Amino acid sequence: MRLTRHGDSTFSITDQFTILWIESGVVDLVVNGEWIKLDSNEGLMLTDGQSYVIQRMKESSQIVKLQFDPYELFHPNMAERYVKSYDTLDKSIHILKKERTPRSLVQTIERSIQYIESEGPLAMMDATLQCTVIWRYWIQQECLSTKHSKKLESLRNMLSCVHSQLEDKLSLAQIATAGNVSRSECCRLFKRFGDTSPLAYVQLKRMDRAANLLEDSTESIADIAQRLSYSSVSHFVQTFKVHHSITPLAYRKKYQMKRAE
Repeated sequence: MRLTRHGDSTFSITDQFTILWIESGVVDLVVNGEWIKLDSNEGLMLTDGQSYVIQRMKESSQIVKLQFDPYELFHPNMAERYVKSYDTLDKSIHILKKERTPRSLVQTIERSIQYIESEGPLAMMDATLQCTVIWRYWIQQECLSTKHSKKLESLRNMLSCVHSQLEDKLSLAQIATAGNVSRSECCRLFKRFGDTSPLAYVQLKRMDRAANLLEDSTESIADIAQRLSYSSVSHFVQTFKVHHSITPLAYRKKYQMKRAE
């Protein structure tokens, strides 16, 4: 069971049953290549293997990602009956809009978030009970299916390739090969499902990796630049500043000061 408060626009593919819940504001998402606009107290339920990217959200908007494995909610005999039987059905997305979402479900999702963030001795048990109710709601719904399963599988393999080789000089051809598609199809898939290009996505994930290294290691800026396959330190610094609006050295100092508080 995982809970994440979203703040970036990197596109992802779900690896568990996922709820994207808008606590406040308005958020535009692209889900499996389709635009969806959600308001506060609205959300999405997604099975694993679905793609999404947050396209637009105001600074005041709050979006929460709640993920869990339905099989972990039940005893194996119950999971066989109430998870396996429904896990193979051809449905992937359910949109939770205000006008047709029961208030009781909204309260259940809100309680799940509260319990997971709580440190109480029974918090995880309470969260599990709430997630069981959410899963019960899911299996009763008529949900949208996806016609892009093969394309999403290719995309998932290409993203995995990028994530596992951030410190290498990845080429478009290598990324396309990982998805068993042509280079042109590779570019189309990244554009359709993530509104980005393959190499722009590599750059973005490298910058995330750079930020983590600046926070968690004592490596010099030059060593981090070399590790991430940048041709020069100046190129690395300029790219980092474009993505994070701050230089790597200033980012590290800021993080160290925050941690010391």
